[in-house]
Amino acid sequence: MLTATKSPTLPRALPLDKVVGVISIASFFWLLASDAVHPLAVYLLGLFLSF
Repeated sequence: MLTATKSPTLPRALPLDKVVGVISIASFFWLLASDAVHPLAVYLLGLFLSF
């Protein structure tokens, strides 16, 4: 009887694509800060972002 009065609460779903995007950008900046990213990758990223 007590379970009938409780309203079910569903957890909010996280948008998976945004979570993966934030994690990948954060890991890239972590590697960039520790000087572990090849300079060619930095150049190609800058070229990609310029268009």
